Order: sequence, then structure tokens, then C-alpha cells
Amino acid sequence: MKRIALFILLVAVLATAGAETKKKTIKSMSKQQQEQQQQVADAQMTDYDWAIEACYHERFDEALTYINRYLKQNPNDPYALTCLAAIQCQTNRNAEAEKTIAKASKYAAKDGDPEMLNWMHYTQSTIYLHQRDTVRAINALNEAVKAMPDDVDCYMRLGNIYKMQREYDLAMVNYGLAVQYDRNNVEGYLGLGTVAGSLANLGDYDKRDDAIKAFTMAIKLDPDFAECYALRAVEYYNDEEYDKAMEDIITTLELERDNARALWVLEYVKYQAPEVAEKSLRNKAKKSKDNSWLDLLKEKK
Repeated sequence: MKRIALFILLVAVLATAGAETKKKTIKSMSKQQQEQQQQVADAQMTDYDWAIEACYHERFDEALTYINRYLKQNPNDPYALTCLAAIQCQTNRNAEAEKTIAKASKYAAKDGDPEMLNWMHYTQSTIYLHQRDTVRAINALNEAVKAMPDDVDCYMRLGNIYKMQREYDLAMVNYGLAVQYDRNNVEGYLGLGTVAGSLANLGDYDKRDDAIKAFTMAIKLDPDFAECYALRAVEYYNDEEYDKAMEDIITTLELERDNARALWVLEYVKYQAPEVAEKSLRNKAKKSKDNSWLDLLKEKK
């Protein structure tokens, strides 16, 4: 078990161990054999495991019951205490969560397990962010990184905090580390792209190309993610490449017809380059034999 994030909680290792083997052999098992195997797996799961499982499905009251029962037998378990703190944070009991994570910190320091320390500090950052205390959140994340320097989630969260605070250089550094450790991190490239776009808007115009390259990489990694095209459309529009902006707007709307960002950029293109917008949408309507694309030429009320 690694950590429980703000809204995504990872399933315990036990819950997923052997998943591939199950997929390969499931067809050869009778229903009775499958039920027996599941009963054995369930019997091996502790209350801690069940708490993590309940958290994963956002059943926090159930998770709380399991983790409290586990802690009665294992009161000094830093993993369980961190889990409890995360549940308390998720259910808006931040004062309790802060006390619990302080206790977890005490035992985690004695344990010395890097993964434990990493998860504990990451959970601390979650608590502090719920309290809108970004200074302590950043400090906690830096401690989490010390424990596990290749932790992509920490770099992503740091990048998001710094971007929110408009500390773009620091945001860029952390998003860069996120994609360095995970070359397939789509969100990391989106972070790099949005920060580069912000710097371009502040006058560092060379960053516009960096933004487009970052969004292009995100598209390459996830060609069905509509927002990637919408974000690149913004940069093409800002670079006055209206034809390319329209291509990305149309692709976005093919994937997600009500994408707010794409529709917003479309209105700007219609104002700045109406002939480009009209030509692109008419061509799309003709090729797809779908006249609903022409509705987008109408004035927005």
C-alpha cells in the first residue's frame, strides 16, 4: 500500500496480487472453484486490507470501522494510522486527521521504511491542503520526496501548487521531474504545457513552442483525451495559427462535443478569423455529412 490521495485511494497489494494469473485461468475454473479461491483470498485479508478496499470505493464509514478495529490490535502501526488520518481528512475531520498523522509520524520515524515515510508525508500534505496551508503542504511533499526521490505523485502535486501560486519556474521544474520519472505521464506534459503557455502570455514568447510540444506529446500518449487538443488549440490561437487551432477544436469536439474550452476558443477564432472558422466547420460538415457542425457558426447568445 502506497498512499491514499485526495479522491483516489490505492487498493492494497493483496487485493490485486495475482490478477493476471486469474485472468488466464478463469475460463478453466468451475464456478465452485472460483468461489473457493475467492473465499481463500478474502480470508487472508486483514481489517487493514478491507479498510483500504472500502476507501478505494469511497465507502469511508465502512473503512473507518475496519481501520479502528485493526488499530485496537495494532495501535502503533504507522501504515494503519496514516490510513486513518487519510479517512478522517476525506470526511472533513481535519483536526483529528492532523493529530492522527502526528502519531503516525512518530512511529514511522522509528520504522524508517522509506515507503512508509513517503506515504505519511504525502498524506500530511493532503491534510494541509484541505486546510489551505500550502507552505506546510510543500514542506511535507519535500519530505516525501526525500524518502522516495522517484515519486511522480509528489512532483505533480508540487507542480500544481506552484502553478496555482504562479511560481511558474518551480512548477516547471516539478512537472519536468514528473515526466522524467514517468515518460508516459500525460498529466505531467499537460502541466508543462499550461505553465509554458502562461510564461508565453507573460512575454516569454519562445515558451509558446514549448507549450505546443508538450501538448503534442500528451496527445501522442493519449490520442483520445479531448482536453489535450483543446489546450493545444489555445496555444495555436495565441500564436495566430487559426487553421491549426480549428483542427484541434474540431478534434476536441469530435471526442467531447460539449468541451467548454474548445467552444470558448472557437468563439475567439470566429471573432478574429471568421473565414477560417467557417471554412473549417463547413468542410467538417461536408466530409462527415453532419450538418450539426454548421450550428457552431451561429452567434452565441
